[in-house]
Amino acid sequence: MAFTRPVGAFRIGILTLQEKWQLLLGVPVSFYTESYLQVKFHGPSSPASYLVLRANLCPTIDLINILTTLEDGCMLEKDGDWIAYKVSKWNPQPERSMLKVHNFEGELRSIHFLEDIYLENAKQIVFDFNLLTKDKTSSALHPSNVVIGDNLYVGTNVEAFGCTFNTLDGPVYIADDVLLEQGSHLRGPIAIGKGARVKMGSRLYPNVSVGPKATIGGEVNNTVMWENSAKGHDGYLGCAVIGAGCNLGAGTSNSNLQNNWQAIKLYDYKLGDWRKTERKKVGTFMGDFSMCGINSSITTGAVIGVGVQLSMSNIIPKFVPDFSWVTDEKQETYVWNKFEDMLKERGRMINEEVQETDLRILWEVYCLTRREEFNIQNR
Repeated sequence: MAFTRPVGAFRIGILTLQEKWQLLLGVPVSFYTESYLQVKFHGPSSPASYLVLRANLCPTIDLINILTTLEDGCMLEKDGDWIAYKVSKWNPQPERSMLKVHNFEGELRSIHFLEDIYLENAKQIVFDFNLLTKDKTSSALHPSNVVIGDNLYVGTNVEAFGCTFNTLDGPVYIADDVLLEQGSHLRGPIAIGKGARVKMGSRLYPNVSVGPKATIGGEVNNTVMWENSAKGHDGYLGCAVIGAGCNLGAGTSNSNLQNNWQAIKLYDYKLGDWRKTERKKVGTFMGDFSMCGINSSITTGAVIGVGVQLSMSNIIPKFVPDFSWVTDEKQETYVWNKFEDMLKERGRMINEEVQETDLRILWEVYCLTRREEFNIQNR
């Protein structure tokens, strides 16, 4: 997930982390990140002072209150780890001894591992819902819909007929320009992003976020889907995080619980090995612009990299490296030119041209992947 965007650009709840902090602090938010990502995610400008936050922090009321009063030359930390600092001159690694250190004792929420994205998602839906709907009036729905509870917000130009919205256990947020087709059932907390489409007869359980211009259908639970991705047909998706520009073929389902009821291991890029999650329900994680064919069966705790093409009648492996082309017969590297042609053709079909900055980032990830493959082969 972090190969193609900084952690601070992750979407969790309704908004990205960057969007949350911009709204809360009232100032532009930039990134200190890998150089190849800064063609799209720009670095710091030249303000009078710099408030530097760890990118994986989710906002809480306690944290916001102290950040708004943090003075220049001060650092905030918890349990020996820095959270934020404020300096008059840009410094990505200031000496702790040069700063006045304050210990943070309030609630802190953050993302450390892939599964934290969906584990923290429900709380972030509630937080973002309150942030975005304050002093705003929800649009009216057609009377054919059924609303249970009073925790529903509907944006402008939303089309919905014959759907149910259950908000008793959490809010349901519907952004502008959303299409909810007949017979869809939504039980909060749920967030549907701007321009998204919920297909006919969808069953969306609590803790589901659907990004802008994404398409969702079938049975979905505990899932975060980022922008422009599609799961448009029947099949189950649960305890999952799906990157941007992905497509899950009709009938695709994933497992999120092993039949032996044991804790699940995930492939960890940093470790280059398997990591114990200590959790018994973990589903699928799919990098940007990855796709799987119809009736794909994804095993428990699967990590599927960036730019992957899967077409298998067998169960998909627990780890599929970036830019892999996988069938029952073989697994090979996706040729870059063919991948680029596919993206451009996809862009023409959905009337959304692929951006040059995105191609440059994907090319860098492709090169990183090839170098890693070479190093493994020559160890």
